[in-house]
Amino acid sequence: MNANSKIALSVGCMLWAACGTPSSRTPDLDTIRRIGESAVHDDGIVGLSIAVSLHGRVIFAEGFGHADLERTTPANEHTIYDIASVGKQYTSVAVLKLVDEGELSLNDRIRELVPQTPAHFPNATLEELLRHTSGFASGVLDELDPPVGLDQPRTGLEWLDDGPLRQGRIVFQPSETFLYSNSGYLMLGLAIEAASGRPYAEYVAEELLEPAGLHSTTVCQRPDSPLMADSLHRTEAGIARVPFIHMSTYGGAGSICASVTDLIAWEHALEAGRLISRDSLERFRTPSRVRGTVESAHMPYGMGQRLGTFRGHRKVGHTGTFDGGSASLAHFPDAELTIAVLTNTRGLGTPHARAIETEIAAAFLAPESTDWPPRAVPLSIQERRQIEGHYDLHPIFGPRVMRHSA
Repeated sequence: MNANSKIALSVGCMLWAACGTPSSRTPDLDTIRRIGESAVHDDGIVGLSIAVSLHGRVIFAEGFGHADLERTTPANEHTIYDIASVGKQYTSVAVLKLVDEGELSLNDRIRELVPQTPAHFPNATLEELLRHTSGFASGVLDELDPPVGLDQPRTGLEWLDDGPLRQGRIVFQPSETFLYSNSGYLMLGLAIEAASGRPYAEYVAEELLEPAGLHSTTVCQRPDSPLMADSLHRTEAGIARVPFIHMSTYGGAGSICASVTDLIAWEHALEAGRLISRDSLERFRTPSRVRGTVESAHMPYGMGQRLGTFRGHRKVGHTGTFDGGSASLAHFPDAELTIAVLTNTRGLGTPHARAIETEIAAAFLAPESTDWPPRAVPLSIQERRQIEGHYDLHPIFGPRVMRHSA
């Protein structure tokens, strides 16, 4: 190779595995299996379950590790987990269904629907509560040392005794900016009860879970179910169950228990229009707009939906986190890909379900396109020697290897 040799800068495209247009692919399912096994054997998770749907069909549903601390019950696709804040979707869809039916308006204010709303809580609209733009900062619940009494069911106006709600405060005016607020969704649960005349758990079960065909999903009222996973926390001292908190405590903020297969079925029901109208589904996934900047800005959050892109593909869904596990439900509409991951362990070095979901998504979705045309640039011998070598890329970029010698 002489001094006038040229090296095409398409090498940069190889390094990022970004050539071509965004597309999806079907990986060897053993790839997903290895990801699940690694989370148990290498990352300290006691048990997890994974389900994947492609083009409307479940192509993978398995469990890894164990559902219980004693490791006597294997986790599988039917294991039921606390899905934490993924449950906010169910509250959002319940509100939107009542809007579709004319029982609620997104402009209704919470104090008009729930006169017992605490004085220190903003009189926000339902839309502001759904979008986390009410201006209310929730207090914090220590799940590893919870107050006495949270092991008992709590419903209806009992939710107003919620510690984080009592300890919270207004920190900005409604729609000024985005601030994630569990208390806002707790109040939405009360709005659903006021509009429907039914307890939150009953309304969700009859109007959402039954039409969607969700047989293992509940508003967590059955902690003794043989399919229910333990909630575990890992520390340097070992692994222990987190103190029991009856999940009804969280109301509309996240009191749903489900299996990964039911999470996939939930997403299918939404896409099929069996729960809310197409207009409401679009609102559900429309970014929130805030006014607290010189120019109004859009936030990557809809009405109970986290919004974004991954490798050029639109991504919608939600995550859930508590001290005894994590959850992630992600849907990529243009790829017709849905991934559900539920784990029963948090703490010391354990990955969040979202990290596992992202690794699975990377196996399905080709990297985002740049479509940069190759451009030849003359390099001197010294410059060529500086890039001489053998390059192995991180697996997230795909199986790419580049070799170059000067």
